[in-house]
Amino acid sequence: MKKIGMLTIGQSPRDDLIPGLMEILGDGYEIVEAGALDDHIMEDIEKIELNPEHYILVSRMRDGTEIKITKKYILPLMQKRLDEIESQGVRVTVVMCTGKFPQFKSKGLVVTPSEILKGVIEGSLKEGKLGVVYPAAEQMPYAENDFGRTGVEVYADTVSPYEPEDVEGLLERLKKENLDLIFLNCFGFPSMIKEKVITATGKPTIQSNTLIARVLKELISG
Repeated sequence: MKKIGMLTIGQSPRDDLIPGLMEILGDGYEIVEAGALDDHIMEDIEKIELNPEHYILVSRMRDGTEIKITKKYILPLMQKRLDEIESQGVRVTVVMCTGKFPQFKSKGLVVTPSEILKGVIEGSLKEGKLGVVYPAAEQMPYAENDFGRTGVEVYADTVSPYEPEDVEGLLERLKKENLDLIFLNCFGFPSMIKEKVITATGKPTIQSNTLIARVLKELISG
């Protein structure tokens, strides 16, 4: 049985994501999970300074509570957990986050979704209007820098993947923008939100975690 590492920036296990990913991967794989914040409690999280210059990320705790952290804070913890995953014989690990990450020290492959997702977006939309849905309003200013380019207009919006309160409002705003492609820019967005976006807008929509699961299957098959 092949082992696959799943490294989340929050806490493991990710019972909200793993079952759906396994449907795509199929049988014959053992998932080894670890979370950067596995040894943290909420009091630790509340002490993290949320400086936008340190790149704010959104994840969840083990009990499902949504949290905000920074990449600066999380990077050394992620490397520690990756080392632990690889000590169990794992040689392909996926980072369960769409944020940008540097090269990790690894004995195998570490798949960081952001580059793959951006490649799919740029290959699919040469010109037109791209909608990027973030999990937190604080991330919306990143949109133009991360996805804007000649011929492509970017519209940013937000809804929580973990505690969604205004999905209907999001759908109405997306419909008004007449978008050509919509990107759900968080690994935590569920299929339920994608289905609602497609039903409301009729536009092609990229769900991050399922796309990466299909890439991961290609990497480990054979």
